[in-house]
Amino acid sequence: MFQTSYADVITYRSASEVNAAMGRVYNYMMMAVITSLAVSGFVGLNPTLVEFFFTGMLKWVVIFAPLVAVFGISMALNANPPKSVALMLLLGFSALMGLSFSMIFAVYKLGSIASAFFGAAILFGVMSLYGYFTKKSLDSIGKFLFIGLIAVVIASIVNIFLGSGLFGMVISAVAILIFLGLTAYDTQKIREMVSLESGSAVEVQGALTLYLDFVNIFLSMLQLFGDKKE
Repeated sequence: MFQTSYADVITYRSASEVNAAMGRVYNYMMMAVITSLAVSGFVGLNPTLVEFFFTGMLKWVVIFAPLVAVFGISMALNANPPKSVALMLLLGFSALMGLSFSMIFAVYKLGSIASAFFGAAILFGVMSLYGYFTKKSLDSIGKFLFIGLIAVVIASIVNIFLGSGLFGMVISAVAILIFLGLTAYDTQKIREMVSLESGSAVEVQGALTLYLDFVNIFLSMLQLFGDKKE
């Protein structure tokens, strides 16, 4: 009498609605990427700002602030704020991320930055399309990728103090593989999520996840293949 089938409760979006929602996810993600690049270029190409943000203790605040902020924005988005608020949180976080890696414009040649960006965009696009269209569940690799991600983060922090170029190249190579796998896995999960959820912040949560995947692929490729200024 009191039993209710979950099939009667869960409402699925149509294919066109899911595609439209995923389109918005990618749009929000690109807004975040553009914001990061704009802030990064503005600061990184200005020697006065580079000296201000990357001298003394402030340097460590700028470098590690995104690691703290990502947990804050994730918690805020889980509270399902209005979409306008969610978008402001995403763009604010992406600006902070852009500030943290703005030194790339002071260290690497612009050609290398552009090559790494477009290379990352192609690889990201291929893996995201795979995750979007594949019928195979990627859950089995998701756990291993997450463990690998934790290992890469810890190794990266350690190498900040070690300053080993060879170790850094190994970390970057592994990071590219991990984030390419995460791109496919996350895309599949986001597609499943937007097919069921209609909360205002769900699409922004998906954009944040894909943004982090793309940015880490880009930075890892730049560190591995980029030409530094003399």
